[in-house]
Amino acid sequence: MSLTLDEIKEIQKNFDQSHSVDGKSFYVSVGEEDAAYLEHMAVCLIGEVGEFCNVLKKVVRGDLSLVDAKPDLSEELTDSFIYLIKIANQFGVDLEAEFLAKVEKNKVRFKLEE
Repeated sequence: MSLTLDEIKEIQKNFDQSHSVDGKSFYVSVGEEDAAYLEHMAVCLIGEVGEFCNVLKKVVRGDLSLVDAKPDLSEELTDSFIYLIKIANQFGVDLEAEFLAKVEKNKVRFKLEE
């Protein structure tokens, strides 16, 4: 299965808009007055990255093989991706355009040529 980034963002947006917990929607359009919500989402993102790192730490110290840890690493990386998509959706960031702009900026920064 191959999806575009826009399709992934739309799937996540539809999921978030149709789900809630204790009357609080999973989807909040982040504006100036919602900085605390944006902070919460950022903390959730970093929490998932931390969980990925915790599993990887166990691989590096020899508690798990990379092959055995891959399912957990994949799940935590996917959780991180979901939070990144949620933040982009709810904060109005065009990840595709920003990615392309950043690649161009990095070409200059690192003196890379095409």
